[in-house]
Amino acid sequence: LLDIKVKEQSMQNLLRGRKVYEPPRFMTVNQAIAQLLEVEGTRKQGAYDSSTLSVGVARVGQETQLIVTGPMEALQTVDFGAPLHSFVISGELHIVEEEMVKFYSVDNVGPPRLAPELVQAESS
Repeated sequence: LLDIKVKEQSMQNLLRGRKVYEPPRFMTVNQAIAQLLEVEGTRKQGAYDSSTLSVGVARVGQETQLIVTGPMEALQTVDFGAPLHSFVISGELHIVEEEMVKFYSVDNVGPPRLAPELVQAESS
């Protein structure tokens, strides 16, 4: 789950003892990728790069959920919409996981999609 800033005071309000809070802010998948690539570009540790397979997820469990897989650079162009967002950097995949990665590939982005087992259940 990406960074959530809720009920956060500005430094000025905090120092003055005022109970005035900033509006809620939610990190997006796109922001997370940009920050991660910036850090890797600075540190050059080879942990990941713009071609690393990753998964961007938004509003899991809701009717508008969106799951998209692909290289980091491709996910940066996807509009994940409203929060909450999560981001996963993939390691080695099991064959079943590989099938799900293909199903949710950035190349197939369209309307929000359900997992194959849910699609089969709805069509029955």
